[in-house]
Amino acid sequence: MHFKPWAAWSLLASLASLGAVVDAADSGTLEVDLLFPRNETYAPTEWMPYVFAVRNAKLAKYLVPEIKYSAWNQSEGGNSFRFTHDNLQWANWSSQDPYFVYHFHSGLHEGSWRLDWETWYANCNEDWSDFSSVGDPVNHNRTSRSITFTIQEGGQAVDVVAATANDKTCSQENGAAINVTGKTKSVPAKEEMPDNTCAVVGSPEPTATPCQVKVDSAVAASMTASLRAKLCDPLTSTNRPADCPEDNAAQRLAVAGVACLAAAVGMIGFLA
Repeated sequence: MHFKPWAAWSLLASLASLGAVVDAADSGTLEVDLLFPRNETYAPTEWMPYVFAVRNAKLAKYLVPEIKYSAWNQSEGGNSFRFTHDNLQWANWSSQDPYFVYHFHSGLHEGSWRLDWETWYANCNEDWSDFSSVGDPVNHNRTSRSITFTIQEGGQAVDVVAATANDKTCSQENGAAINVTGKTKSVPAKEEMPDNTCAVVGSPEPTATPCQVKVDSAVAASMTASLRAKLCDPLTSTNRPADCPEDNAAQRLAVAGVACLAAAVGMIGFLA
């Protein structure tokens, strides 16, 4: 087998580029904010929304973020759940800003709830330059936050739009910010980073400003429509509400409409 000279030069060039810091197109502060729930008392509801916003979302591509959270009822031991938004690498970050990430959960009993949430992200190890370097080319980091909320008869109705419009109930602790420098490095394919590229982040961590984010009625309507579409989907739901459309074709059309609406407002959501 003959090894072509141009292939050898191409291989040498690709190896030489590993670990080299280059300027990227965008820099700024990427911020992940918990918008709902807040430290308030809510009336019992069948489906409780957990809503996050990713701001300056176009900066997220080479950070490969994940949002993880767990909640448990501090008033009774057994009522708890955990969830991970681990497929955000498929998000179309450029579709809208802020980009909304949400999840509905059912079966929450009355009581005082604690919600612990984490933002995980990958960034370049600036001390790594090639395969002879000590350590991994990519660091994995997390920022942790927590809140408490209460579910109790007589509490306020769950309303994401009203909650985010009220700055008095917003805590600056509900956000995590990352300083994206605008510089990137090439990393080996085994790291499974987009375009084999990681982002360089800077210190110190910027101050988050979660109270600036509002959820409008169009975004809230898309979340509600997505919940209903999933509950009514005969392929995925085992306990469909009685008022779901019986026509499968109509249901498929409704699901497609929800997908288009979600794409238009920039969001990704889940049901559990």
